[in-house]
Amino acid sequence: MWARRALRLSRPVMAPLTHEIALKSEDLPGYRATDPADRFLAATALVERLALATLDRAMLDWDELPTVSS
Repeated sequence: MWARRALRLSRPVMAPLTHEIALKSEDLPGYRATDPADRFLAATALVERLALATLDRAMLDWDELPTVSS
């Protein structure tokens, strides 16, 4: 399976849910998503300066969030 191979080669690291990320998830001006999990993902990407791989329309449409999609 390509996903297992990609994960093995990329050596992903888990990003902890920090106080900074939790606070940022409540302060995302212009971000329409209300799902707390989506807000934590967006906040984590912003705080850690990462591009988020997603097909979620709300994330893709929010210009502040760097995203990667297929």
